[in-house]
Amino acid sequence: MEEILSPLVKYIIPFITTLIAVVALFKGWVFPSDRLFDKQKKLSKFSYELYKISGEEHLKELSVEYGYAAITKELFLTKEQRIALIKSKDPTRDIDLFRKCSSLLTIRPSPLSFEWKAPRHKFKLYRGLVELVRVTLYFGGAYLATLPLTFNVLLPERAYAKFLTLSLLNKWLLVLYIVSVGAGVALTSLHGLSKLTFARELRKRHLTY
Repeated sequence: MEEILSPLVKYIIPFITTLIAVVALFKGWVFPSDRLFDKQKKLSKFSYELYKISGEEHLKELSVEYGYAAITKELFLTKEQRIALIKSKDPTRDIDLFRKCSSLLTIRPSPLSFEWKAPRHKFKLYRGLVELVRVTLYFGGAYLATLPLTFNVLLPERAYAKFLTLSLLNKWLLVLYIVSVGAGVALTSLHGLSKLTFARELRKRHLTY
């Protein structure tokens, strides 16, 4: 087992970590909301500068629209929805929560409330079932990700013996595949569970049921 884990820890894991970091940087996975804020802020300033030159009122209105979108850090809400969100009793908290669970909720401007996009989410039983499945998948994925560390204990004797017959490269590839799948399932499940939690908190803060 040591012949597998030693090269894995020394070479493979640092390489994969670096590769993921580089890809994430170029794909814009790092702080996408901050990048969106910067883009909308620049467009707002540009529109206002253009308004000062041309005097066209629609450019001034466009500048305000971009400004609202910069604050809420999204591109899909209406002006009325953005204003309602910004005017909430705790706008910083509400904006942050909504940004994290916007795929599940929609905004009703007057009075400000948050409603489930999908009708099925209105039922507590359904939400509870989804949470149960995600929690199960999370622990299952976490277990799978750590499984290679306990191959010699948990695998049946014949399966472990067959594993030992693989070449060193194939052993590494198999271990990496199992860890990647397990980590992917765990992280995806945790992300989905977090979105449901944020959505429930946001609705509770505004007394919508």
